[in-house]
Amino acid sequence: MAKLTETEFKKMIKGKNYSSVYAIYGNEQLLIKGYTKKLVQAIIGKKPNEFNYHEFEGDINLDDFAASVQFVPFMSEFNCVLVSDVHFDSMDKSDIDRFKDIVALAVMPTILIISMPTYIPSKNKAAFNSLIKSIEKSGITLELQKLNQSMLEKYVAKWANENGKMISHINASKLITYCGDDLNLLKNETNKIASYAKGEEITLEDINKLATVNLEAKVFNLSDAVLSGDGQRAYNTLDQLFYQREEPIMMLYVLGMSYIDAYRIRVADECGVLKDDVAKDFSYKNRAFTLANARKSTSKVTTEALRKSLDVLIEADERFKTTTTNSRLYMEQVISRLLQISREGRAYG
Repeated sequence: MAKLTETEFKKMIKGKNYSSVYAIYGNEQLLIKGYTKKLVQAIIGKKPNEFNYHEFEGDINLDDFAASVQFVPFMSEFNCVLVSDVHFDSMDKSDIDRFKDIVALAVMPTILIISMPTYIPSKNKAAFNSLIKSIEKSGITLELQKLNQSMLEKYVAKWANENGKMISHINASKLITYCGDDLNLLKNETNKIASYAKGEEITLEDINKLATVNLEAKVFNLSDAVLSGDGQRAYNTLDQLFYQREEPIMMLYVLGMSYIDAYRIRVADECGVLKDDVAKDFSYKNRAFTLANARKSTSKVTTEALRKSLDVLIEADERFKTTTTNSRLYMEQVISRLLQISREGRAYG
């Protein structure tokens, strides 16, 4: 059959042009859960009975699974089998081969749905990819990846509207910057802020007061302060990170990634390479906006200063991993050295 887009998948459900096998997977949990639920309800209704609906999850019993796809529906058009987050990494080759054989047995009136809302295989990733490819030939697959900035803003606006509120493009973007691109978290944050916002519109003040800021956004504020040469803001942000019990090694990792983004886009600009090409070459996918942010925050810092800063961060990473140290004191020393490099390496004034 085929690998469908979201639009094609919606049309398929609406038209009831069902396949005998589906695979719904990717790294956007909320959408995977949502489309799986829509498909199940379209096939078997909102209140399926145990004769025509069989659900498996995690470390499944392959004998029971095999039996379920052989059932004949009772007083229903279809026999629906849903397999969620099957633990491919805990299966050996013989179990994986048998799982694939069982999937191949699914024919109408059975409809088998393999959904992966929270689990992505790593150890047996090749075997999972092979399964997906085989399903594409005879069934339907839907891969749901993280959304781009524009689509995220539309979802935030939609959820705000469902709560009787409006939100501007700028404020939706700010909320995404604070919370990240996970739809589950964004939806919860939008609903929370909309519930407490007093006016008809969610304001920047509402967001600043109520949003749960993720580690990446907090550390971006730290790196932005350092690159701006603002020592007071940098140390205040670092103090807040320690107060909120963030792990120093994770702070250092995210800080390092921020500088790597900055260095990549700087070298690309100097060589005449487009930002979109950098995003593609380094698999940024829907995180390409971080390159634009990095370019803006480092516009007044020389390339040599960025190189020196990366050396400091590499040295710090090695020290954290190989020796016991006072993490608070050492992070303060790292920030001090980065501030000095930034101030000495100002490209303009």
